[in-house]
Amino acid sequence: MPSPLDGKRVLVTRAEGQADEASALLRAKGAEPVLVPAIVIGPPDDEAAADRAVMSLATYDWVAFTSANGVERTWDILARSGRDASAFGQARLAAVGPATAAALTRHGLTAQVTAKELRGEGLAKAMLESVSRSGRVLLLRAQVARDALPDALRANGWAVDIVAVYATRAPSDLADALRPLLAEGGAGRVDAAIFSSSSTVRHVCEALGAPAASLLAPLAVVAIGPMTSETARSLGVHVDAEASPHTMPAAIEALEAWLSAV
Repeated sequence: MPSPLDGKRVLVTRAEGQADEASALLRAKGAEPVLVPAIVIGPPDDEAAADRAVMSLATYDWVAFTSANGVERTWDILARSGRDASAFGQARLAAVGPATAAALTRHGLTAQVTAKELRGEGLAKAMLESVSRSGRVLLLRAQVARDALPDALRANGWAVDIVAVYATRAPSDLADALRPLLAEGGAGRVDAAIFSSSSTVRHVCEALGAPAASLLAPLAVVAIGPMTSETARSLGVHVDAEASPHTMPAAIEALEAWLSAV
């Protein structure tokens, strides 16, 4: 029995070089992945602060990551200095969601705490429940991010240092890449879109301007997690399905299930 994705054109908004898994899964179901990176990942404004923080990993009780990109950028900094996983010393590792934990595993590291919920509140709760006393935490994250995690930890007596190890920006040509895919009646129009982060939603909406919500309205829209869903809805973009767990394979399964039900 063919998949309801068979013949569908699916917009994938992940950063360049990070959409291989999604492309393969979609093609396996007969869909055509349309890759339009809605996010460019680069160094933070203060690279020196990121370097200093990563050099002091072993001085912390915990090192927390809220994205796989944070893990990868931290590893890039370590690699440039000739260091490896031993640089973390005895620090315990915390990760938001399975994708972030998997990124740690790829580099020979293990998250002692993995939040099931893809948001800072969930990771704070998991960390607080895992130990009986407060500790010193280094949070390595994007330059622009919510403060739910550090706020919750600090409210419970934890000392938290926040350091940006990467920044996300919109591609300069995003609007030109998107408009033909969303044109009504256009031969190249996509049938669905998968948003992989809040930043991808924001960047798409900023690129499309005021008509963004109406241009996306005919599509089946899937968000990778609750924060992405919240961001989309705050911008007037409908969300038809949300991945659970919060991974790209689950997002594709959620899209398939939604198409089967309509």
